[in-house]
Amino acid sequence: MDFPGVAGKTITELSVLDDPEFGRELLLRFADGTQLSIAVGVKQTVDARYCREEEPERPIFTRRDP
Repeated sequence: MDFPGVAGKTITELSVLDDPEFGRELLLRFADGTQLSIAVGVKQTVDARYCREEEPERPIFTRRDP
């Protein structure tokens, strides 16, 4: 990820927050009154495949839930 709009700005505050909904968040506040927030989290997915035992590479159907 690139954020060219923040290049050269003066950082006045840097915080790492734990957000129960979004996970860990990095917050940078700049001297010009702007801020950059980056939430870093882990999402679980479920991949399911229904197939015949003798042909596992040819699923009858698949499903992915984010």
